[in-house]
Amino acid sequence: MLDNLHQDSALHQQIAANRTQKLSQRLMVSEVFVTIVGFMALLTHAGFINVGEARVLEFDAIVVLAMSWLSISRGIRLVMNWSNRSVLDQFLSGRLLVPIVWLLGLLLIYLTGFTQLASQSSRVLWSDLMIGVAGVLAVLYGCRALAARTQNSAVLLVGSFAVVITLGTLLLKLPACRAPNANGELETAPWNVALFTATSASCVTGLIVEPTGSYWSPLGHAVIFGLFQIGGLGILTFGAFVAVLSGRRGLQFKEARTLRNMLDSESMQDSRRLLFTILLFTVGVETIGAISLLGLHPELPLPQRIWDATFHSVSAFCNAGFSLQDDGFLNLGTRWQIWGPLSLLIVLGGLGFSVVSDTARWMTQTLSRRSRRPLFHFAKKKARLSLHSRIVLWSTLLLLVFGATLWFALESIHAEAGSSVTKRVADSWFQSVTFRTAGFNSVDHEKMHPASKLLAIFLMFIGAAPGSTGGGVKTVVFSVTVLNVWSVFRGRDRVELFGRCIPASQVSRSLSMIAVGLFIVMATTGLLVIFEQKPERFLDHLFEATSAFGTVGVSAGITAGLTLPSRLLICVVMFLGRVGPITLLLAMAASNDCGRYDYPEERVSLG
Repeated sequence: MLDNLHQDSALHQQIAANRTQKLSQRLMVSEVFVTIVGFMALLTHAGFINVGEARVLEFDAIVVLAMSWLSISRGIRLVMNWSNRSVLDQFLSGRLLVPIVWLLGLLLIYLTGFTQLASQSSRVLWSDLMIGVAGVLAVLYGCRALAARTQNSAVLLVGSFAVVITLGTLLLKLPACRAPNANGELETAPWNVALFTATSASCVTGLIVEPTGSYWSPLGHAVIFGLFQIGGLGILTFGAFVAVLSGRRGLQFKEARTLRNMLDSESMQDSRRLLFTILLFTVGVETIGAISLLGLHPELPLPQRIWDATFHSVSAFCNAGFSLQDDGFLNLGTRWQIWGPLSLLIVLGGLGFSVVSDTARWMTQTLSRRSRRPLFHFAKKKARLSLHSRIVLWSTLLLLVFGATLWFALESIHAEAGSSVTKRVADSWFQSVTFRTAGFNSVDHEKMHPASKLLAIFLMFIGAAPGSTGGGVKTVVFSVTVLNVWSVFRGRDRVELFGRCIPASQVSRSLSMIAVGLFIVMATTGLLVIFEQKPERFLDHLFEATSAFGTVGVSAGITAGLTLPSRLLICVVMFLGRVGPITLLLAMAASNDCGRYDYPEERVSLG
């Protein structure tokens, strides 16, 4: 009898738990629905300023109701699934933090509101802000869920950039994102302009068909700013930030595995440590860079100078190349902010976060080992940089010196009489830096000598380091290819460097990436020549195609005049350059289990 009672009790508990779980899932679905509705109402309210006043009130009501239901639903789910750990996790991850902050903000506005009208306006603006935060967090949670379920990280990487580009295009289509015309009226940007700008910002390229500063409004500038910040670091990295900050259980095993593949780290622990390095390094460098650039435009008011400095600091670190000045940094190459802090931001963003983390750890271990002088010395493992970090640092240094020296020599041959040597030195340094996927300009690239343009094409094709905010075929790929050629000259069948041997599979992959990159650039150039029907500008078309593939963003003055087919082609090439052609091929390829056999070898003639 007692056994039957226990079984009935356990059965009732199981049924109650199932009902609770189903109700909790339904509440979660309702939260997603109201978040989407509230976020769309916010975008419509913020973007279409010229809607009727009656409809504006309706949009305000929708946002407030969405936040209200979001708070009520999450409160119910909290009571239904009560446990100390879940409360802490939900609070840290933002699920409870957003409703609590919203309610506290409403209470503070109610207590400090001087007039009923001002208080009502403040409550609406506060609700708009919080539903926007809830919408952004919902996107990050979705990315985390996909990262925890997908078996192919390449699919997730390609898909995340496609989502960012789509959202960016829709946002830039809002009338509020475009600057008013001469009559003060708001107009929407054409679809091809919005798509091209969103793709260029998300892929941190910097190519533009309309001047950023004058064509887009401050809201449009903020959207572009968000796109290249997310595009530089990756939306999956932002989602992982939320996971790591939400507690020890925030990063699931499958999610950490996907993140490890995308960050190219050696272990799960390395992925978590690299995430914190990315977060702290990015915030610190961008903040210091913004402070350094405050004096670049002293004629601007202080609030505008702060925004201008922040925009260019983040744009430089993300190697985006977007500028709020229509002529960029033309003729400003001798300013210390340009050849100093701005160049350093570009170089640091192009090194790759794994290299920064490895270098910082190596420097810390080296300094701590030298600072200690114990009575007895014991043998310790010597601190060393990884082979990857050494290749990146040396190749970056050599390419910067090589590019600056050769650009100075080429431009000096054809320089005008009496031109400033100091200006040419400063310009040569900045061009060597910016051609490595940054996209800024201190000279008119259209007026460069053809030999200088060929040098720029060479540097743009190589690009930045793997795992960085830059594009191109990557410095490591180029270095491994050169080392492979050198090994052939030496009669060696292995690529060796710094006492290490690079695996043959990676050498083969590097050669493949070089070949695919050359094919994309040459095919794009040929199509541009066909679409534009200006064969006399073949070198400029090659310059444009390489700039798009390397996500550089410099132009020889032809971007704004491109026809619609050429603009769409450049969008595709920028997307390929950001996600990587090999990554895209892996995403499209079906899972294929290699057969456990080898065919007989047979030699072929190589000439």
